[in-house]
Amino acid sequence: MKKGLIALFLAASTAAFSMDAHLRLGAITNAGSYNKEDKSFESYAPTLGLEITQTLLLADIGVGIAYNGKTSGTDIETVPAYGLIKMNLFPVGVKPYLVGKVGKVLYTRDSVSNSNPDGKYFYGAGVGMDIFALQGEILYSVTKIDGDKRGNDNLEQISFTLGYNFF
Repeated sequence: MKKGLIALFLAASTAAFSMDAHLRLGAITNAGSYNKEDKSFESYAPTLGLEITQTLLLADIGVGIAYNGKTSGTDIETVPAYGLIKMNLFPVGVKPYLVGKVGKVLYTRDSVSNSNPDGKYFYGAGVGMDIFALQGEILYSVTKIDGDKRGNDNLEQISFTLGYNFF
């Protein structure tokens, strides 16, 4: 009995302190580039990132960093660092989840002359699914931009990413 309780405690402790790391690759587009006639988005740019999460009951909390490339129409690339929370809806086998992300933009670059944008903060919400070691996610995000000569203060984007849990 005593050995069984100790084994159960060790198993629960190991599961409670396990961390996951997801390497993510995908495409990001400007939310305003949706063409209603074609029912598709016009242009995409690469996005890649790294997220580290810790499971606590039905939620995963963690941190991440991403690179969001330049999409046509905005020509701004950003590197946000953020905290995240994933609410696991059905944590069995195939695991759908809701995700929220909030953070700070570490780097902003614009290819338009005489424009020196400064990214302030980043937030987003989305849905995703974990299937064994793979992860798929759709995220709507807003990046607050100051100093953009075109007068747009918010960079609204939609990203489609696939991730792989490598530990």
